[in-house]
Amino acid sequence: MILTVTLNPSMDSIYFAETFILGEMNRCSNPIKAVGGKGINAGRTAAILGSDVTVMSVLAGTNGELIRNALEQEAFKSVFIPIPGESRNAVTIMDREKNQTEIVELGPVITVETAQKVLANVIDFSFTQQKRPIIALCGSANTKNERLYQDYLQQLYEQLGAEVKILTDISGQQLKNVLQGTIKPYFIKPNIHEFAELLSLSIVNKQEVIRQLTHPILQDIPFILVSCGGDGAVAKYQGRIFDVTIPAINSINPTGSGDATVGGIAFALDQGLSIEETLRYGMACGMSNALEQAVGYVSVENVEALKNNIVLQEIK
Repeated sequence: MILTVTLNPSMDSIYFAETFILGEMNRCSNPIKAVGGKGINAGRTAAILGSDVTVMSVLAGTNGELIRNALEQEAFKSVFIPIPGESRNAVTIMDREKNQTEIVELGPVITVETAQKVLANVIDFSFTQQKRPIIALCGSANTKNERLYQDYLQQLYEQLGAEVKILTDISGQQLKNVLQGTIKPYFIKPNIHEFAELLSLSIVNKQEVIRQLTHPILQDIPFILVSCGGDGAVAKYQGRIFDVTIPAINSINPTGSGDATVGGIAFALDQGLSIEETLRYGMACGMSNALEQAVGYVSVENVEALKNNIVLQEIK
């Protein structure tokens, strides 16, 4: 059982254009529209693979109703928490050179009251399950509380017990504050740029990532995955370090590939697979998403084919 939490879902519009020139008229075909948000994308991926998934999200205004209607057609269950304001739009423009331009709204404000309502829903939901779900806290939150996710981790572990697996896909100050707390998540997935920002260092390749995996701020995190674009990833699991190499693909739209990676990881953990298979599923889902025009979608056939071409080298 997997529960994903998205505090800032969006109505995504993805435009594919021949060119995109700033300050000029840019004509393109009609967009692909889909509901986005890191937790929703991750949940969609895990559900496509076969996990029992519930997606929890806050919704506001007219856009929130559109998102609700779309999510009710998905392969997962949904829990909706209505709040004031207006759920956000996100626009992505991809040109023929595969340059990616994004315009993303802030979204509705997550007040103290809303944050507590979400937390209460997560705890109540978890107690209704036969066993504790894997919980994935994903994405941004339009909040003044830069310790929101740190607070969530503390309270979730206190209420649900230390054995609960909490995955986080967050960045910036929220992630930094989480890792400076006494309670650490089970899993984090920064990309190489976010990893460098987290440690306030210049990190440009896998070798530098590997050297920094012993950094004090990363201690006591069982599972770390640092994605490195076309170079694959570096992973650390229970003290074991893996250099993950992926095959080259002809990417169509990489937006949401990191979210799909988290969905693949959550699925594999939910199935109790080995760390090797877990890494293969995660990376294969990220690549499968990049082969689709839509965001947060994977093909089971592509995932199965791709994961067999992923090479893992354990670093002793």
